[in-house]
Amino acid sequence: MGRRKGSKNKEPTIDPLHTVMTSEERLEFIASLIVDRIEEDQEDGHKLLDKIGGQDEHRLA
Repeated sequence: MGRRKGSKNKEPTIDPLHTVMTSEERLEFIASLIVDRIEEDQEDGHKLLDKIGGQDEHRLA
């Protein structure tokens, strides 16, 4: 099926950097995102931790 008349070329939505990462690099990338989110949550009063039901862990930290 061809493009409609007047439609423009679109940039791909996939970032090429992430498609060529090895499995280890992907795991490290995801782990760093998780750590960043945990740090943000700690600075924000543990709202995310409370929301997901981590009250016991919150008291220990």
